[in-house]
Amino acid sequence: MGRRIGLALFLILCFANTKTSGQVVEFLDQNWNEDTRQKFYTTSQGSRLLPYKWFLALERKDSTELFSGAPLKELGFLPNATSTANPDGLPVGFVQDEDWAGKRYLGLTCAACHTSLIKFKTKTLQIDGGPTLADTWGLLQGIGESLNATQQNAAKWSRFEAKVLGTGASESDRQVLKEEYVAFLSYFNAFVDASRTPHLWGRGRLDAFGMIFNRVSSIDLDLPQNSAPPDAPVSFPFLWGTSWENQVQWNGSAPNTNDIERLGRNIGEVLGVFAQTDLEKASILRPYYRTSTRRVNQLRLENWLKVLWSPQWPRQLEDLDEVKVSAGRKLFADNCVRCHEVVPHKEQDRPVIVAMTPLSEVKTDPRTATNAATRVSVTGRLEGSNLPGLDPLPNKVATGALVQNVARGALLSPFRDVDQSEFKLTSLFQVKDIIKKLDSQRITDKDLADFLSELGQTQEQVAVLVKQFEAKSLKYINDLRITSDPSPEVANSALRSAAVATKERILAYKGRPLDGIWATAPYLHNGSVPNLYELLLPADERTKQFHVGNIEFDSKKVGFKTEAGPGTTLLDTTLPGNRNTGHDMYGNFNESERWALVEYMKSL
Repeated sequence: MGRRIGLALFLILCFANTKTSGQVVEFLDQNWNEDTRQKFYTTSQGSRLLPYKWFLALERKDSTELFSGAPLKELGFLPNATSTANPDGLPVGFVQDEDWAGKRYLGLTCAACHTSLIKFKTKTLQIDGGPTLADTWGLLQGIGESLNATQQNAAKWSRFEAKVLGTGASESDRQVLKEEYVAFLSYFNAFVDASRTPHLWGRGRLDAFGMIFNRVSSIDLDLPQNSAPPDAPVSFPFLWGTSWENQVQWNGSAPNTNDIERLGRNIGEVLGVFAQTDLEKASILRPYYRTSTRRVNQLRLENWLKVLWSPQWPRQLEDLDEVKVSAGRKLFADNCVRCHEVVPHKEQDRPVIVAMTPLSEVKTDPRTATNAATRVSVTGRLEGSNLPGLDPLPNKVATGALVQNVARGALLSPFRDVDQSEFKLTSLFQVKDIIKKLDSQRITDKDLADFLSELGQTQEQVAVLVKQFEAKSLKYINDLRITSDPSPEVANSALRSAAVATKERILAYKGRPLDGIWATAPYLHNGSVPNLYELLLPADERTKQFHVGNIEFDSKKVGFKTEAGPGTTLLDTTLPGNRNTGHDMYGNFNESERWALVEYMKSL
């Protein structure tokens, strides 16, 4: 009897249960309670995809079913319970954001792309910070198709109009809605068209750099010539431990050693996922850019992630072979640990120096690294933009440097939001009204106090961190300038050697700790290897085509089932950007050793 009680208590401690939209999911102990989890799922970071009431009123393109219901589940986004913070029962990471004038938008937050579901034997496990297997392109395309069908179908438009405006709307209100809708649809169609690629990303992947680059350099600056197909999709990285790594992003492009650097990285991320911007040339009198990024909320999101633990292998459901684990531990120490530091469970709260491996050595698909390093954009109206600590923007610049510049300027803005005011200076009263409304958007003493409280720093300490961020940003920008310059800058051999060293540093991929790696398939930066076992095979023996989107777990090879099924997408590793080559030169393993390494990595 005592043994049964002990087992029951063990299971209670390791699992927390919740019922979401009729489906029971269980949570492993990752050091979050339900309150923290829901705050992470529903806190806005300033993303504004489209007006909130419009999204709730949109129907599927070919039926009257609302797009905000079953279609999102079919695309792989995870259900979340209705609550005060989620009044319309939207999926995990789908949130409301309200601008300074009270207008509400639908936005996405980190949780939409960094929360996963695994069917492990008889259980369904929800992994906080895990990589989603959702179809993000399907989301954008589906919204675009619904928007276009609503405009083209009179019955759809009538239902949409009634949901958005309610009964008794005036002709003037209906006309304003129509005009706003037509303008937004033109923008959204251009955005979707600029995001098309020859080969779809598929489930569980997104070209984040490509989308951010297009958003900032093309859409926000009204420079369509800066657009390029986002054709280097990557797997969503897992988030536990990320706050403590000195560099983040698959190519290590973002410094991450203090809270200001982390905030700069998060601002860059939300610029790509639909933050509104007001990009005007920065100067001594206006040394910033205005955006909708919610900086205090981003600090909060990051602080919750700082205490997130990796998910431990659920031994309650399937035990590990300790003999193989022991053998695998030695093999890992001999062959893997120089790039993948071992961080024990519950110790994801200490600094980690990640290993950056040159592309010439790791030999995985190059497109993510090369696109980020070599893409160039004209700066348009930002030419000459002058931010503290950075050189003025030239006429043409590496796109990564432009994004760094904009993120830096957004960090420094003294306003909480973009400038959406339209005023006519026809009277003294209206001048006073302008001043009043501008003051309402400024960061207040309370805003500043909240910011410093979340940081746990004084203004003087923050100023030092900003200076450090400036120096690292300038170094990265200069590295990109050399890397993206197609012609030799100088004939001097020493400087040419420096340029080569820069390329080795920029054209590289990150090796991070692998704690919780069992829950993060598929593998490699572009998700081109379906399971851990195949990652240890020579590259030419790996599966060339497999389906992604099935959440049924393969506990032997450690990955998801790869058969075709409802909602799955085919990943063809012979296509550009999808290559499953490389990362096979770090050990010549036999079958026994491979299985031992797999068993050990389950235990991490």
